[in-house]
Amino acid sequence: MVRGLYLQRIISILLFFFVACGSDKSDVKPQFYYYPNKNVYYDSLKKNFWFSLNGGKSWNRFTDSTGSEPKTLGSKVAVYTEDSEVYKNNESHRKLYAGKLYSISVVDTSTSTGPEVAERKVVEEGRATTRKKSAVKKSKKGIGKFLNKIFGKRK
Repeated sequence: MVRGLYLQRIISILLFFFVACGSDKSDVKPQFYYYPNKNVYYDSLKKNFWFSLNGGKSWNRFTDSTGSEPKTLGSKVAVYTEDSEVYKNNESHRKLYAGKLYSISVVDTSTSTGPEVAERKVVEEGRATTRKKSAVKKSKKGIGKFLNKIFGKRK
C-alpha cells in the first residue's frame, strides 16, 4: 500500500512536470521576419529593420517608428533563430527563400534614407560633363599640323 502511494505520487509529479513544461509552439511569435524580395530583416521585438546595400558585406539598421507593416517590401517569411544578428545567415536565407542580393554604389548618399534606395538607378560618375568650346583645343591634322611644327607659336 505504501508502495502504491509512492508510485502514484511519482506518476502525478511526472505528469505535472510534462504538462507544465510542454509549450505550444503556435503561441510563440517569431522574433524575425525576412523579406526576400528586398533582402531585408525585421526584428519584431525591437522594431528594427536590417538591410544591406553592398551585397551583404555590411548591414545597417533603422528603427520603425510607424509600427505598421510596410507594403513595399513584399511577402515575408518568419525566421526562427536564437541569434540576435539574424543577417549572419543571409546567404542560406537567400538560397532557401529565393532572396535578391543588392549591391549599390552611390557617390552621393545624402538623399538615401533606407532600403528604398535599391529601386533607384545609379548614374555613372563623370559621364554627364559639359565643356565649353573655348576650353577644348582641336588638334590640327595634315598640312595645318605640319605648318604648326615648322613655325610654331611666336612668343
